[in-house]
Amino acid sequence: MRIPYSVLGALFGPLLIGFSLVLKVFCPTSTGAGCFADHLAVPIFLPLIFVYKVVGENLIMIHELWFVLLYWSFVGFLVGLISDLRNFQSRY
Repeated sequence: MRIPYSVLGALFGPLLIGFSLVLKVFCPTSTGAGCFADHLAVPIFLPLIFVYKVVGENLIMIHELWFVLLYWSFVGFLVGLISDLRNFQSRY
């Protein structure tokens, strides 16, 4: 029995964020050239920028990382669900 793509998609978001944070921790900062994880930070935290633009800067979000994790989990779940429903074989 295979794992549904919706579950795999929901797990992909947090794994991608965790992987980019691990890359950022192990990035050498003495070279000053930047890191590969810096380029991943912009698309990962883009939903947070949208929330701040819509609501305003006076909003204090204590758990920004949890919001980003849940957002990308939900997006991955929806993409996986669309893939599951598209590949569903009808009996008729």
